[in-house]
Amino acid sequence: MMHSSTGTTSSDCQHLNAADRLMLVAHKGMRGIDHAGFLSQTHVWLRGRLDPACLKLALARLHTAYPVVTARLEDPGGRAVPCWRHRPGARPVLHESTLLAADDAPVLHTAERLFEKPLDHDRDDPLTFHLLHLPDGRDVFLLRFSHVLMDGKAPEYVLKEINRLLQEGESEVRDPHRCELRAKDADGLHTVGCAVTAGDEMQAHLLRFDRKRRVRAALRVVRSHIRWPQRPANMTPRELDEWLVRPYGIALRQLTVEQTDALLERAKGLFGFANPTPLILAAAFRAVARHAPLATNSRTIFQTDLPLNLRPPGRMEPIFRNFMSFIQIRARADELNSFEAAARLLNTRMRDQLRSAIDLGNLQMMHLMAPHARLLHRHILTQMKNQPFTLGFGFLGPATAGLEQFCGQEVDRLYSLNSAISPPGTTLQAIQFRGRLNLMLTFIESAVPRPTADLLLDRVMEDLIQA
Repeated sequence: MMHSSTGTTSSDCQHLNAADRLMLVAHKGMRGIDHAGFLSQTHVWLRGRLDPACLKLALARLHTAYPVVTARLEDPGGRAVPCWRHRPGARPVLHESTLLAADDAPVLHTAERLFEKPLDHDRDDPLTFHLLHLPDGRDVFLLRFSHVLMDGKAPEYVLKEINRLLQEGESEVRDPHRCELRAKDADGLHTVGCAVTAGDEMQAHLLRFDRKRRVRAALRVVRSHIRWPQRPANMTPRELDEWLVRPYGIALRQLTVEQTDALLERAKGLFGFANPTPLILAAAFRAVARHAPLATNSRTIFQTDLPLNLRPPGRMEPIFRNFMSFIQIRARADELNSFEAAARLLNTRMRDQLRSAIDLGNLQMMHLMAPHARLLHRHILTQMKNQPFTLGFGFLGPATAGLEQFCGQEVDRLYSLNSAISPPGTTLQAIQFRGRLNLMLTFIESAVPRPTADLLLDRVMEDLIQA
C-alpha cells in the first residue's frame, strides 16, 4: 500500500485528497463563523412508500461496503494529511418522521432546518439518511452530507449503490477504475507500475499531465487573479456587512418536458451542443442584475465558479470523494443586456477557460496548497468576505441513468441543493431528471427575504422559457 501522503485508503481509514482538503478548509471556516458547515442535500421524491426495513438493510450493506459513511475525521494539523477513521461497530441510522401535509412546504421546512444543524466531523456522521412520510402515501428520501466527504454529483451514485446493494445483497466494493502511475514526474509518486486504488484518483488524474503543462496552467490561474479588486454584484445589501448564516430558505422551480426540450434545442442552436449551462448562468446573472439591492452600472462585475465533474462518462467511481475541478466565469453588466448574447459570451468564456487549462491549473493549485491549511483558510475567508461570488452555482447535468426507481418505488422528482452563506446570500443548482430541468435555490433569509428569492428564481425562469 502506498504512503498515506498520497491520500490512499487503508483498511481502517481513508485519507483526504487535495479537493477534499480544500472543502475541509471551507467547512472549518464556515463553522468558525457559526455556520452549520459546508453541507449539501439530495431529495428523492417517491410516488409511493418505501419499506423502512428493506431500506435499513440496504444502508447497513452500504456501510459494510463503504465504512466511511459513519467515519470520524482525524486532523492532526500541520502538513499531516487528515483522514476519515472508520468505526467498525457503527451503523448508519435512518431518521424517520411523519409530516402533517403532503405538499412541498413541510418537506422544504425540514430540509431548511437540516441545513441549519451544525455538522462537526469529529463527532457526527458525514452522511445522514432521512425518510419523510407524507400523509398521502408518498415518501421523500433525503441525504444530508458534508461536502468534505463527496462532491455534488456523487449522491446520485450513492443512490445507485443503495439500489444495487438491496438487489444483489452484501458484496465487496466493485473494483474502481485503475490506472498506472509512471515515474516521470519529479514531484509525483516514484512508483513505476504501482496501481492507484480508491483515494488516489485526484493524484492520478494530475499525473496524466506532464509537470511543465501543470505548472503553466497553475501560473495562468495565478495571473487570472491579478487584477484591480472589484466587489461583484450579489443579493446581500451592503449594510449587512457581517456574516449571515441563517435562517435558511429553499425555493424550487421546474421546467416542463416541452420547455426543457426547447431550452436544449436553443442551446444546440446557439453553441452547437445541447448543454444549457451558459443559458442558466446568463439567466441567473441577469436576474441578480435586475434585483440586486445595490444599483449596478455598466462596469459592475458578475462572477462565479463553475464546478466540473472529472469522472469520465459512464463511470461512478470515486463515490465518497470530491473528484472535481472548476473554472471561473465573469461578465460585466453591459454584457448582460441581451439574454442570448450573454449566453453566447459566457459559453465562449467557458471554452476559453477550458482551452487555457484553467481547470487543470486549479487542480494543481489545490494540490500545492492542500498542505498549507492555515494560509488557505485565511485566503478563502478573505475572498468570501471582500470579493464574494455573485451567487454559488452548479449545473449537475442529466441525472445518472437508472434513478427512475429507488428501492422498488418510482421516483417522481430528484433535487440536489448546496450550502448558502451571506455574502453572497444565494446558491443556485440545476439538474435534469425525467426530461425536466429542476432549479434549486438556497438562500439566507436574513439577507435575501423569501419574496425576493422567489422573484429572483421567477426571473431566471422567464429567460429560460422565453420563445
